[in-house]
Amino acid sequence: MAQERVELERVSTARVALDAAPPPRYPALAGAAGTEYGLGYPEEYGRIHLLEVWRTIRKRRWLIAATVVIVTSIVTVEMFRIKTAYQASAMIEIGKDVQAVQGPSAAAVQDDSDNFYPLVRIKTYMIELKSRPLLSDVAARLRLDQRPEFLAAEDRRGVWSAIKSIGGRSALREAGESPPEQASDAADTDKQPGPGADANDLAALIRALDKNLSVEPIRDTRVIKVVFTHTDPKLAAEVVNAVTQSFIARSFSTKAEKYNNAASWLDRSTRELQAKVQKAEQSVADYTRDHNIYSTEGKETLTTDKLSRLHDQVMRAETDRLLKGSLYEELNMGRLDRLSEAFSDPKISELTKIRGELAATYAQLSVRYGPENPRVAESKKQMAEIDNQIRASRASLEARLRADYERSARDEVSLKGALDRAKTEAARQNQDAIQYGILKQDVDTAKSLYTEFLQKTNQANLELAQQSSALHVIEPAEVPTFPVDAKRLQGVLIALFVSLCAGLIFAFLLEYLDNTIKTVDDVARFVRLPALGVIPMMTAGKRGLGPKRRAYALAAAGPAARALLASQAEIVECDSASSAAEAYRVLRTSVLLCAAGSPPRTILVTSGQQGEGKTTTVINTAVSLAQLGAKVLIIDCDLRRPSAHKLFKLPNTAGLSTYLSREIDVEALIHTQELKNLSLLPCGPIPPNPAELLSSQKMKDLLSAMSERFDHVLIDSPPLINVTDPIILSTIVDGVILVVHGGRSTRDVARRARQELVNAGAKIFGVVLNNVDMRQHKYDDYYCYYSKQYDSYGHAQ
Repeated sequence: MAQERVELERVSTARVALDAAPPPRYPALAGAAGTEYGLGYPEEYGRIHLLEVWRTIRKRRWLIAATVVIVTSIVTVEMFRIKTAYQASAMIEIGKDVQAVQGPSAAAVQDDSDNFYPLVRIKTYMIELKSRPLLSDVAARLRLDQRPEFLAAEDRRGVWSAIKSIGGRSALREAGESPPEQASDAADTDKQPGPGADANDLAALIRALDKNLSVEPIRDTRVIKVVFTHTDPKLAAEVVNAVTQSFIARSFSTKAEKYNNAASWLDRSTRELQAKVQKAEQSVADYTRDHNIYSTEGKETLTTDKLSRLHDQVMRAETDRLLKGSLYEELNMGRLDRLSEAFSDPKISELTKIRGELAATYAQLSVRYGPENPRVAESKKQMAEIDNQIRASRASLEARLRADYERSARDEVSLKGALDRAKTEAARQNQDAIQYGILKQDVDTAKSLYTEFLQKTNQANLELAQQSSALHVIEPAEVPTFPVDAKRLQGVLIALFVSLCAGLIFAFLLEYLDNTIKTVDDVARFVRLPALGVIPMMTAGKRGLGPKRRAYALAAAGPAARALLASQAEIVECDSASSAAEAYRVLRTSVLLCAAGSPPRTILVTSGQQGEGKTTTVINTAVSLAQLGAKVLIIDCDLRRPSAHKLFKLPNTAGLSTYLSREIDVEALIHTQELKNLSLLPCGPIPPNPAELLSSQKMKDLLSAMSERFDHVLIDSPPLINVTDPIILSTIVDGVILVVHGGRSTRDVARRARQELVNAGAKIFGVVLNNVDMRQHKYDDYYCYYSKQYDSYGHAQ
């Protein structure tokens, strides 16, 4: 394979070097003048056309229809399995409750209703209306465990019963008969709980009540609407009335219980508060006596002033101590010059200045007279005396600063001690005052609570005798006369719409996932090449001719055509009036018009992958050209898997490979067929090096010689994707025809095959779309027209 690629590169390079100009544009078919198949997509191919949408819908119409029928049928049956139901409703008004006990105390018992939050109250009542205890009371009140028709409504119809009711419901209603559910209730009696139902039966009743009971508020009002749905209208009304009565009764009972509890609790709490007041007053009296507290007024101000004065004195003493300590430290470190004038000794400064002047004089005398001179010695002695005076003055200053620092420290300690004692006294006084205030507040609170509770006790006793419920039934439930609209038609229409949408989605999804090339538009859009012809798919019924016509056609066609037909290859000679014959005539015309000036002589027919029908296309095109009187030669260049000799029932002992590998006369290898003007050069024995043979100079000379002898030379080659043989041959022929199997060849394979040929610099005539379902893609009308014309002409003959 590597050697084949090297040879291909050599041939391609030579071809590009010869063609200095860009490769020619692909020829346009008749009726498509001006259309260029370059590297870019035509503008209209990037858009979605309504015609394409319609074609997709028409192609997948059975899938869409099946989806619609199945889904709509299932939904329709399910909708009619639901029994006809009736709804009874009642309305409850929620008035303003008066609290059993009013007051700010958190300990007081209050009613659960909150006048400031009506929405919260309404939602709370809605939850209570569907609570399990209330529904249990309703089941017991109505003795639903002894009424089997109640749970019978939960059963759905059978499928067959629902199907029969689809057409019979309107007739029953017009005749005035009762709903079919009422007649079927008795049959379900054995499934329902009887007297003495156990806990499981009660749970089933409660679940049924909760499922069919709905509670909803009426907007901008204090009214709640209670609705119950059931197949028995009378039972539906009974349940709604029982729910409202049980709810009001339970609410009244709960409120009365709260009033009783509040009254008893208030009475007990009042007595406890009375004892607590007495105990608190006694505690205040004992505390004032033990701590000698007669009055706390004015003491807080005196203590605060004293603490403030002591705090200021401590701060001043601390500042003075820090200042004196800093001066003393500077003196100890020998930094007298850093002391301010207020704390330094002026004598030391004066002596230091004199010492400097003596030092300067001493230095001058020493230089001038030497160290032994009496004047130098006298100067040195004066310096020593000045130094002694400086040391004495410094000692005196140090003693004074140290005394000042120690005195400041003692004053600071003394003042801090006084401040701490004052703080302790103030804290004690504050604690006494706080404790006294707490005790006094306990007394005041206990008295206030006692007074309030005494009032509330009297109020609760009065309201207990005047209590009433804030809930009122403003509209009780009545027996409904008309069933509830089950919205079956709406459900069926929705199912129809949804199933139609789903079918369309499935259809377009399958179309999107279908990556094959099926139409001429696909060829132009994805392969970007012109379509030379569309070959119809021949089913078994279409291939067969009548016994007499078949025998006549075979006799007229000769042995070659009979061999082809026996091998399942479609041959145009067998039935000249067939749509396949007309398709190959169209292909023949397109091939003859591919080259400007004169028809092409050497034509390579290849495909992207195996099994796309290139060999059949080669033979049928050759036969079609031969029918015009042109001399046609078929060369089987598929040196890997040859098949042309099998279709013609010829031996493959010698052929093209024999000629290319030996010195032999090519005329001895060409087989002339009984079909006039048609000849075949078979492959011959399969060689080990096909690419080298096809790229040899001898192969080029052969094509040149055959193009002089024959009008057309058609070359059958292996697939492009697998080997490099077709690419090598494409550089030495007049043009290439690419065969694409309709509905099986993928876009990627076709594009890759085209790109391989473009990269090699080959001239591509176009694409033959083979084995296409003509009726599915709306091509059949055209060919049927010609088929009928040819058929009538044959009968006239």
